[in-house]
Amino acid sequence: MDRRRALALEYAEHQYLRARVQGLANLAGNPHGASLLGEPGCGAFVVAGNPSPMMNRVHGDWAQQACRLVELLQTCAACAPAIALIAESAKVAGTLELEGQPLQRLKGWTHGQLFASIDELAPPSSALDIEPVTALNLERFCALHSEGFNTPAAARPINQAAFSGLLNDGRGHLYLLRDRGVAVAGAALFIADNGVAYLGTAFTTRAARGLGHHRALIGHRVQQAAALGARSVAATALVNSQSRRNLEHYGLRLSHLQTLYRAESQG
Repeated sequence: MDRRRALALEYAEHQYLRARVQGLANLAGNPHGASLLGEPGCGAFVVAGNPSPMMNRVHGDWAQQACRLVELLQTCAACAPAIALIAESAKVAGTLELEGQPLQRLKGWTHGQLFASIDELAPPSSALDIEPVTALNLERFCALHSEGFNTPAAARPINQAAFSGLLNDGRGHLYLLRDRGVAVAGAALFIADNGVAYLGTAFTTRAARGLGHHRALIGHRVQQAAALGARSVAATALVNSQSRRNLEHYGLRLSHLQTLYRAESQG
């Protein structure tokens, strides 16, 4: 594992997730209880109204910032934030300690982190109709996202507000793919300030799966990343998933594995 590259990838992903929570925190009255602590390089973001590890994280370099990370875990304990451990091996420990703080692995939250330099990628242009998401079609994007991930109805307003915040951030970009005029898939792109383009969430409606839409959205986002000046591209996928195979089809390669943990007292 190239540690410097791995940390750059992790930083880009956390900037993407942090920007979504910043969008929630910016809402009038902060109805979802979103808050951000620390800095982009070592900090935390939490949402009292949503327990997902995607919305509640402590992030930083375990080797260099361990004490500060434990402080953040304890400060944000009410929201049970997750913290990511990076490693080369899939044989991750069920429990760990960080500066005396016991951590418990979250089952189902080990993912592959993929990476490539932008000049190593040359995806072909897609003949499919892919359009940028704006305020005019954001609601449709979010409805398809909810369908693709079976999002509970109670969580849908938070997701829509988070995606709206991502667009307002300026570094975030969302795309809708239409098949014969019907929107059936979508995806996110985030250009982090370290030059890494992070390929965020991607989804396809159940009826439209297996038709190459996910691959088309990967290729389109890589092209957009190059046009926006990114120096490299990163993405997250389950290790044995079709998503990983689609990413590797375009030249991304496994950098390392990421496993999420929570402070043991938080369950």
